[in-house]
Amino acid sequence: MEFPAALGRDLVKRWRARAAPAAASGDTPAQAGLRLFEQVHPGTAVNVLSFVATVPGALDVDRLRSALAEVAARHPVLGPGSPLAVRTADDRATALAQARELASEPVDLAGGPLWRTAVWSLDGETVLQVVAHHVVCDGWSLGVFLAELSTAYSGGELPPAEPMPATTTAVTEADLAYWTERLAGLPPLALPTDRPRPARPRFRSDDVPLALDAEVVRRVREVAADEGATPFMVLLSALHLTASRVSGQTDLAIGTPSATRERHRAPRAIGPLVNMLVLRTDSTGARTGRDLVRAVRDTCVRAYEHGHVPPESLGGAAFRLMCVLQDGLPEFRMDGLPVRPLLMAPAAVQHDVELYLWLTPEGLTGFLGYDTDLFDASTARLLADRFGVALTSLLADPDGDLADVDVRTDAERALLTALDTGHPAGTPTACVHELVEAQVDRTPDAVALRAVDGTLTYRELDSRANRLAHHLIGLGIGPGDLVGISLPRTSELVVAILGVLKAGAAYVPVDPSYPAERVRFIVEDTNAPLLLTTDTYALSDVDTRPAVAVRTDDLAYTIYTSGSTGRPKGVMIEHRQTAAMLAWAVRVFPANVLAETLAATSV
Repeated sequence: MEFPAALGRDLVKRWRARAAPAAASGDTPAQAGLRLFEQVHPGTAVNVLSFVATVPGALDVDRLRSALAEVAARHPVLGPGSPLAVRTADDRATALAQARELASEPVDLAGGPLWRTAVWSLDGETVLQVVAHHVVCDGWSLGVFLAELSTAYSGGELPPAEPMPATTTAVTEADLAYWTERLAGLPPLALPTDRPRPARPRFRSDDVPLALDAEVVRRVREVAADEGATPFMVLLSALHLTASRVSGQTDLAIGTPSATRERHRAPRAIGPLVNMLVLRTDSTGARTGRDLVRAVRDTCVRAYEHGHVPPESLGGAAFRLMCVLQDGLPEFRMDGLPVRPLLMAPAAVQHDVELYLWLTPEGLTGFLGYDTDLFDASTARLLADRFGVALTSLLADPDGDLADVDVRTDAERALLTALDTGHPAGTPTACVHELVEAQVDRTPDAVALRAVDGTLTYRELDSRANRLAHHLIGLGIGPGDLVGISLPRTSELVVAILGVLKAGAAYVPVDPSYPAERVRFIVEDTNAPLLLTTDTYALSDVDTRPAVAVRTDDLAYTIYTSGSTGRPKGVMIEHRQTAAMLAWAVRVFPANVLAETLAATSV
């Protein structure tokens, strides 16, 4: 589709109009967007960045305070940070739990401080934490901050400070045309959730860890090299496949942060020099794993070419799944002591699911963060495990048929095998109407039926069904016959069902609202000798139970499909099948539960 030049020029004006107020206030458009988010969703920690590391030894707290002040003074965007918090803990686990709590505390963008630090002095080691809001820092900036902090603490000479560059407004019509066309008609990702989506997001989060061995990392790099892709693109392909299998969608979008052009011009600057890209890939035509990797690669390359246009400038392209491949921070030294980063999940996630990954020589590690308003921990664990299965399968046979890739875990497949095998059930010895008759004999005067036209006890229900059965037998209805029932939902409907079964026949439910053509088709297809309606419904004077021999493998009813994909088809159900289902319900659910259950079901 050719993008109209006039519309492109209009979008350029909108983008520049958005950037101008931000620049006038001293904010970049990205910072303005972050501030707006905090105003709409106050009190969240989804935009808080946290770094935690261990140092094998003690740090000089006074020197650390001086180094922090020196680094902050070099980067005005940081503003004054909170005083260094010196905390105590009995062990590393306790310190890390406290660090997680500190990372989950919201940041006041209006009053500050916008970053804070803490240290825990333990027996033989120190835990160091740096927390900053994304309005002043991104992941790359954190590496710059830590490098300068280690140099300042060690008494080294810092290079000249590099100021945060202003975000360019030189957005082309081609950029905006690409994003507008690329995101048009983007369907929302429909991952099955454990609970309904709340009207307003609350950003309640948790996470599950994941880890794969070093062989997986080797294969990721190998497949990436073969396809002219990056390791991130291979990982993104596995996540796309997982989401596609779970949601049933092949056209879906995954968000990921990406460094802006300004970042590449100022690698030593501190600031939010990152954009969120919406990577939309349609894998419908992908036949092999390599096809999928190539499709994802092409998506990424095109997005990187136009990535300096924030999607929110085009009205906001929503996505519910995010993937981040974190760069491993180099190991710093503070006065000779190594600073070893610890992998920690974000305190909160903004989207339904966020996958954070690290490639290390030891293997692939990471976390799957999830919205606890939507998912249980077991569901998140299953999703993380399925990602591992999808990735391993793609790497094991990238030329294999993509349709054959099964992302289910071994435990899932074992469970499905057990379900397919099942457990032997007792063979029913009574037909459906005989089960009702047994209840009549037990509680003849109990209420059996309440309907719009009155109430019937079990004795009254049985009597009327017997009278209808004798009427049908008198008309020549018997075993092997199918009788259509087209009655409204009154007591006559239930009496008709039992009466047909007592006569030895099987019933065919025909909704009175069906078009005449569908009713005619069902009657002709079943060769039903009789269709019970309000006009043909009649009762005999005989109310004894008919002496008709009915076997459990005789038909109880035949129900027709909707016919939405062709002509309706009749599905034949025997007495033993319905009786087995009823016996299962009685076995699984306590009597008090069944007694208080309202069941809405087809007749």
